[in-house]
Amino acid sequence: MRVCIIITAMLAIFWASGCCPCPKGPAVHPLLLKMQPYDECVDVEVVTTIPSETSLQNAGTRSAANVWVEMIQRAVSSVCMEEFYLTGREGGALEPVVREIENAAARGVKVRILTAVSMAANSEELIQRFSASPNIEILLFDWNELNNGGLHAKFFVVDERDAFVGSQNFDWRALEHIHETGLRIGCRQVVLALQKIFEADWAFHSGDKEAYQKLQQENPLRFGEDIFLVSSPEGLNPPGIRGAIDTLEELIDGAKERVTVQLLSYHTDIRGSDERFYRIDTALRRAAGRGVAVKVLISDWNKQKPRVDDVKELALQPGIEVKFVTIPQHSSGFIPYSRVIHSKVMRIDDRISWVGTSNWAHSYFFFSRNVEVVAFCPGIASKLDVLFASLWNSEHAYFVKADEEYIPPKTH
Repeated sequence: MRVCIIITAMLAIFWASGCCPCPKGPAVHPLLLKMQPYDECVDVEVVTTIPSETSLQNAGTRSAANVWVEMIQRAVSSVCMEEFYLTGREGGALEPVVREIENAAARGVKVRILTAVSMAANSEELIQRFSASPNIEILLFDWNELNNGGLHAKFFVVDERDAFVGSQNFDWRALEHIHETGLRIGCRQVVLALQKIFEADWAFHSGDKEAYQKLQQENPLRFGEDIFLVSSPEGLNPPGIRGAIDTLEELIDGAKERVTVQLLSYHTDIRGSDERFYRIDTALRRAAGRGVAVKVLISDWNKQKPRVDDVKELALQPGIEVKFVTIPQHSSGFIPYSRVIHSKVMRIDDRISWVGTSNWAHSYFFFSRNVEVVAFCPGIASKLDVLFASLWNSEHAYFVKADEEYIPPKTH
């Protein structure tokens, strides 16, 4: 049995848990020196969806479908969810999760769900179904009045003690037909940070238009040396939670040996502007320029123009290898918005992992609500490495060629 260690001023307390042991050592990046240690607990589990009818490895991870059911079954008082959209299907892998949410509400658990107003049509059926329960409350998330942004995060918190963050939307396809990566997190400070984000977003969309100003009056959150949370957009975060883009750039700039990245989408255009967003692009190029080996996996959905040109240009950089990934269609026939890699994962050197909800483009960091977990843990890193290698070396991945004209796949 693995062990988590919480260090207080004079006492070390040990208890059994399902956590990943992370040995304490010198900070690998100056970013860590800015963090005030709070605890040493890294109770984290890598959770995946591997598309059916593929031979891709799961690195010994459990499926999101099973983990979600287990987490909600254990709920005693509350389930708080922020989800881009809600799309079920009779007989699909999401149905047991939906039933467990209904069961939780029936036994008195208070369930609150925030979902994007922009995706309300996609969520209509489950909104109606959940609304039939007196213990389930649903609000539509709309930031148009703030920054013309929206909800893209995918996370939930159970009883303020357990949380899930990842690329999986609340969608039956995300549990069966899409390559996804997330984290089940039991670390107290990360769970608290997610809860604070949820409460502020919930308050604002409940009508408290000063919710984010009030949030700034709270004491800053403190994280331990092994794991912390970042979120976007920075100006609407609880104190102590950094903006994701600054952290992402600093981590890449701190890489010494290798960087691997897996994404649905990568592009430099800025909505409503002729300017380009090159911060991530140039950070990756700087890393390659100082001898860091950079490998990038991008979904074939990124083949549409002009975004494919950003991918081609990145692939021309010496020291950077870029591959598209195409997941073959299912034997049952074409399934809209599926059969794709959707994970948002970065690995740096031997133990730095980045797992979250943002695609790498301007709007995700400056307009949309997104969350990312940064962990300094070899155990987490090794599983993510196996997942990446399985895709990189599979028949589904192929090098991007700058001189090739790509045809975007049918998505819907």
